Amino acid sequence: MRMICVLLPVCLLTACGGQDDMDNYVAQTKARQPVPIEPLPEIKPFSPMAYHLSDQRSPFIAPQPEASSAKVDSKVKPDCAQIVANREKEVLESYSLASLIMQGSLGKQGQLWALIRTPDGQSVRVGLNQHMGLDQGRVIRITDTYVDLIETIPDGKGCWVTRETQLGMANLEAKR
Repeated sequence: MRMICVLLPVCLLTACGGQDDMDNYVAQTKARQPVPIEPLPEIKPFSPMAYHLSDQRSPFIAPQPEASSAKVDSKVKPDCAQIVANREKEVLESYSLASLIMQGSLGKQGQLWALIRTPDGQSVRVGLNQHMGLDQGRVIRITDTYVDLIETIPDGKGCWVTRETQLGMANLEAKR
């Protein structure tokens, strides 16, 4: 036991000696020439611009979706496409496509649904042949990353024309 009490302090004190390597490294580091620091880039002075469009819509307020305002001739022409006027509107038909966002898709037994987020934060499940958007968009294809729609819009001459539209995943606007 005495032997351990004598050898232990001797071993511990041996580790404290010999700092010559550390002293040499510190001396070499201090002897090096300092690297010059690049000057900061010149900052251009800020010049504010006056906003002269105060009578217009504020750019800081989200625009309200507008219904299709195209003027339609009241005469129904028999040789052109017409819409189904007595169809009951679905939930997503009260929002413009630009304000709807595809969040993802759900699938079960070969059937795929899209999850669409409304501007008020509500998630709605949409399937094939359901309608969304202000222009009577009907869902014709759903994939993992986008929803294809056929929209029916007035041509201003009493007829209705169709166009294909795509609402993509994480896009803030519909591609037209």
